[in-house]
Amino acid sequence: MKDIRFRILALTVACLILICGCTAGPSGEGQSGPGGATEAHSAPGSTASPEVTTAAETAAAAEVTTAVGLTTAAGITTSAELTTSVDVTAAAELTTASPEVTTAPVTTAPVTTAPVTTTPVTTVPVTTTPVTTVPVTTVPVTTAPVTTVPVTTAEVTTSPEVTTVPEVTTAPEVTTSPEVTSGPSDPPDTRAPFFLNLSRSVTLKKGSAFDIHKYISYVDDLDPDVILDVTGSVDPGTVGVYELKFRISDHSGNSTSSSMKVEIVEKIQSGSSGSSTALPTKSFQTFIDTYKTEKTMVGIDVSRYQGKIDFDKVAAAGCEFVIIKFGGFAGGETFTDACYVENLKNAKAAGLKIGIYWYSSEGGAAAVRENAKYLYDSLNGEHLDFPIFFDWENYINFENYKMSLRDYNDMVLAFKDEARAHGYRGALYGSKSKLLTLFTDEVKEGGVWLAHYTDQTTYTGDYFLWQQGLARIDGINGDVDVDVFYPDRLTVDW
Repeated sequence: MKDIRFRILALTVACLILICGCTAGPSGEGQSGPGGATEAHSAPGSTASPEVTTAAETAAAAEVTTAVGLTTAAGITTSAELTTSVDVTAAAELTTASPEVTTAPVTTAPVTTAPVTTTPVTTVPVTTTPVTTVPVTTVPVTTAPVTTVPVTTAEVTTSPEVTTVPEVTTAPEVTTSPEVTSGPSDPPDTRAPFFLNLSRSVTLKKGSAFDIHKYISYVDDLDPDVILDVTGSVDPGTVGVYELKFRISDHSGNSTSSSMKVEIVEKIQSGSSGSSTALPTKSFQTFIDTYKTEKTMVGIDVSRYQGKIDFDKVAAAGCEFVIIKFGGFAGGETFTDACYVENLKNAKAAGLKIGIYWYSSEGGAAAVRENAKYLYDSLNGEHLDFPIFFDWENYINFENYKMSLRDYNDMVLAFKDEARAHGYRGALYGSKSKLLTLFTDEVKEGGVWLAHYTDQTTYTGDYFLWQQGLARIDGINGDVDVDVFYPDRLTVDW
């Protein structure tokens, strides 16, 4: 019976050892994979007292904990914990009559450790969806151009807003007053354009070309581009009488209307050009007798049209001065009169006082200033006894110049400025009608050379030289203009 109990006890211990060996390494401590740990605990043996009078109680317990930690590149951590608990209690009550108990040696059966198989962990690849950047398309912004209406003003004050005369305020938008003028003294444009030349009746031979601009010319005080509207037509190839009506208008709405009768005939009758309004030619002596006084001097004005002049004979006839055509601007070019150099030399040699005039056809102040260089370079400081006169007479084509009266007056002022800058004085030549209708007081300041073919002029403006008419004088073949000079009216010391 004792032998049987021993065998049961030994078998029980063997089972405990076998169970513990299944989870431990050869030394009782095992590692399963990097970072893993396995621990096994068992009773090291059995102890028996020499005399057992009480029940023997044997207890064996084993607890195995296996922890496996796996970390993959994808960031997945796998952990497993295995716990095996065995609790065996064997109770044996041994009673023996012998005084000494012999304990049979316990034979430990070899323990075979079963290999631990680690199931490989398959790392599931993590697919990262690429982020697609949607390109941002910038829509070009087109800025509409700002049209600035030019405002001509006399003065602009910017503090802090822009204020112009009569009143243009830009804060935040430009507010333009109903009327924009070019200066504080300029009145509203209420003056209509007017005709400089106007033929009310025209007779043409059949087949001749008809151009209305040969028979009319016109101008406006402020508008350089006057509008011409014509009603009716002319057929130069058909004999008959044609009525034309026309109107000239400026851009402010002011207008003037007129009419013309055009007759187309088979043949032009001789002498149908009408009578001349020029005074009959007189002798220079008659001219002296009429206009020479203590306060006046008498003289002539000449150009290449008089041909070769004998100034000694002219002086002997009682002539005291001569106004000589220097040259001018025509056909787009500056020129010197063909007889100027000879006339200047011979008149001075004859003891006559000398003046010159510039025949102009410039179309504005800029051209006048540019051509002044030619004039004064040619003069080369030549002494003169009179101002240099500005003579502009191309009125039949005035509208083709695209000048207003303001532009025209500015041109004369430019000529006078250039004369002063070169040490001379400038003055205006003009007919009575043109002086009254075209020129400002500023332009006429200091006196003018008046052209008025009459016995006694009725012009009340300032003038110091009067072109009175035609005469015949010894030393010149043909007619010549004669002039009266008033020295006391030329008040400016130059």
